[in-house]
Amino acid sequence: MKTVRPVLHCFCAAVGLLFIAASANAQTAATGTIEGRVFNPANGEYVERAHVTVEGTTLEAFSDSSGQYRLTGIPAGTARIKIFYTGLAVQTDSIVVAVGATVQRDFNLAVGGRRAATDKIGAVVKLDEFVVATSKVMDAAAIAINEQRFAPNIKNVVSADEFGSVVEGNVGDFLKFLPGITVDTGGGDMRTISMNGVPSNYVPITVGGFSLASAQSSGTSRSVELEQTSVNNIARFEVNHSPTPESPGNALAGSINLVPRSAFERARPVFTTSVFLMMKDNYKDWNKTPGPRVTPTHKIKPGFDFS
Repeated sequence: MKTVRPVLHCFCAAVGLLFIAASANAQTAATGTIEGRVFNPANGEYVERAHVTVEGTTLEAFSDSSGQYRLTGIPAGTARIKIFYTGLAVQTDSIVVAVGATVQRDFNLAVGGRRAATDKIGAVVKLDEFVVATSKVMDAAAIAINEQRFAPNIKNVVSADEFGSVVEGNVGDFLKFLPGITVDTGGGDMRTISMNGVPSNYVPITVGGFSLASAQSSGTSRSVELEQTSVNNIARFEVNHSPTPESPGNALAGSINLVPRSAFERARPVFTTSVFLMMKDNYKDWNKTPGPRVTPTHKIKPGFDFS
């Protein structure tokens, strides 16, 4: 009798474990996945950081730089998906999710949106027809505002398209206008950056999350000089004023991240060119004038840029 009881207990425990495992597998298998891309047909670009949620649940996801999103663990059945992005109309759609299946669903977000008939109060007012157009600057501002809205920390986000072309394309020419940023210059070029009074040695600069190599020719400090950095391939500037768990240890006052442009942001290729004139100080003479060295030189010089 004493020998039978331990065997019986082991048998019951094994049956219980099998039942629990089967139940867990049944619950896991009763879900599906929805994935796809979010696109803005107005500017031909895929939407980054669009907020994708499943109504009635806590499931959420954000689209990446190529507009791709993925929601897992969605209960089988009809799921109502909601897409939110600052400056664009909110879009919802009902999607049938099968058990263990992956459903592909892309979304095209439009600018603005008409009010529903139930939102109207009083009589209907009919206006003359007019056209509301979007612009590159408006699109760029919406990207920055949307990223700041869902940021886990205090940050300033500025899109490079908001300011247009910058002569010589130095990154410092953008950053010097942001709150809390001071740029040290040398020979007319933007060199090092200090943040909230903290020296440049303690202001790490990254590109897409990877540390930026300094352009300085000598020295072993952590300071990053910007003479050889170009703004042509930078999409956004992120200035983090409060640390997050992945922040470098030397980010005493914050850090700066440069978000590079990607070919996967757009549905079709884009070629951009610009032509400009550079003028030294207040010289407005097209002819050669003395300085800055022994022989006379032109103080007004043409230039061009393309990407």
